[in-house]
Amino acid sequence: MERLSSNNQVTISELIHRGTLALAGVSPSARLDSEVLLGHLLGFTKTQLLTRGDAECSQEVIAHFSAFVERRQRGEPVAYITGEREFWGLSFQVSPAVLVPRPESELIVEEALAFVGSARSIRCVDLGVGSGCLSIALAVELQKQRCDVRCIGVDISHEALRVAAANAQRHGVDGRISYHHGEWLDGVKDRKGPFDLIIANPPYIDPTEEVPLDLSFEPREALFAEEQGLKDVRVIIESAASMLRPGGLLLVEVGAGKRRALPQLLAPFESQYEISLVGDDSSADRFTVVRLVRR
Repeated sequence: MERLSSNNQVTISELIHRGTLALAGVSPSARLDSEVLLGHLLGFTKTQLLTRGDAECSQEVIAHFSAFVERRQRGEPVAYITGEREFWGLSFQVSPAVLVPRPESELIVEEALAFVGSARSIRCVDLGVGSGCLSIALAVELQKQRCDVRCIGVDISHEALRVAAANAQRHGVDGRISYHHGEWLDGVKDRKGPFDLIIANPPYIDPTEEVPLDLSFEPREALFAEEQGLKDVRVIIESAASMLRPGGLLLVEVGAGKRRALPQLLAPFESQYEISLVGDDSSADRFTVVRLVRR
């Protein structure tokens, strides 16, 4: 983005417009990115940006906004620039140590809530907890319905666990979720089971796949897996049966282009689970949530 001189008087609307033009060749959501970046700097909602569009921006805001746009032009995700991302209507702290929460992952929360129903208590595990968005959103909702939810968040990254713990405290569920370092269910083997619910958003990109520029900024260990991207999915499904109560639920998110490979992967587990696929079943095959109920 072209730097603006100190003599320029620039309104909010004009600055958003310039940011949109600068990002048009980089982001499919150039205007939204521009609005989010400026809104973050000003502490404004989208509505406030619109209603105060004629207000002039200070030179300090203009300089910071220009720097933000330049970072976005290099492909850095907006969430890493602002340090925030909304998920399930909640604001989460994010950093390059964790994946940016994505809207499609809200399906895991929806499926988990449907499973819990009106139960008065639930014990769950969140594998590869990252920012903590899945289990925190779940705990926030279950607290509202006075369900005694107790969750364990597991991650191989100490920094991710710190981010998740901060988010749990932010949303008032830090007493509901404990965090443990480990790889998948190895992180809870010393915890008393069985559990009612296990949720997981593991790596599911084949290392040979080309990925968008944005993803190059996200933690590689949270994105890529061997066996065509399905190794960690298989490991989780293999180990979860012994950790779930009969009738307990395992939800595992699998990314784009994997639906065709799932029948072969899941076939060996049909004696242990009732298996179904939910999510995007269109030809686009953007994502799938594998729903496994322990027999």
